[in-house]
Amino acid sequence: MRGVPPAPAGAFAGRGRGGYDSPMSKELTTRLRRRPLLAPLLIPMLGILAAGAGIYWIGTWARTTVVVLVRHAEAGTASNSGDPDLSRAGEKRAAGLGDLLADVLGPKKPDYLYSADTRRAEQTAAPIANQFKLPVNVLASSDWAGLAGRIKREHRGRTVVVVGYASTLPLVLGQLSGENVAMAEDDFDSIYVVVMPSPGETRVLRLRYGVSGLEPPGND
Repeated sequence: MRGVPPAPAGAFAGRGRGGYDSPMSKELTTRLRRRPLLAPLLIPMLGILAAGAGIYWIGTWARTTVVVLVRHAEAGTASNSGDPDLSRAGEKRAAGLGDLLADVLGPKKPDYLYSADTRRAEQTAAPIANQFKLPVNVLASSDWAGLAGRIKREHRGRTVVVVGYASTLPLVLGQLSGENVAMAEDDFDSIYVVVMPSPGETRVLRLRYGVSGLEPPGND
């Protein structure tokens, strides 16, 4: 029986239990072993980035903007200038506005106060300004069309009080909420509170305040 010829010298040199172990296979194995070591580092980093993005989103968008729309109180007899002061009934009604809003809004105090540029409107806004130590931002007649956009753009997440007329407040209310509301000429006791969560659905609340008019109401 003829024997099997011996293998050439060095033919199986470097062979281990699992097969050949050439220098190239050693390098590939080293790379494959190193890559999984990066995963424990990347996962926490991704988690931190996701948490930061979540906090930013909540801080930027998950805010509630509240807009309180108040018509000026009853005006007195028209003066020669056409800009009457509040009547006695109007003064009495307006005097309770600061306390009323403090009760309605609770800890969410007004941050901004706007008023039309007439005496009756500014006098109605005065108790609110005194109650919350706010300056009165006076609105010219040309400012009303863009007021809702300004509130959405500059006062997101804040509480804003607006004192205006039966002719201007429904415009702002409609632009903020999409609701069509008409205010009667003798309606001096309605307050509209527009609540705009972000994200969320806008809601409108109607409140009544003050006393019944003791004198014939003035017109806008």
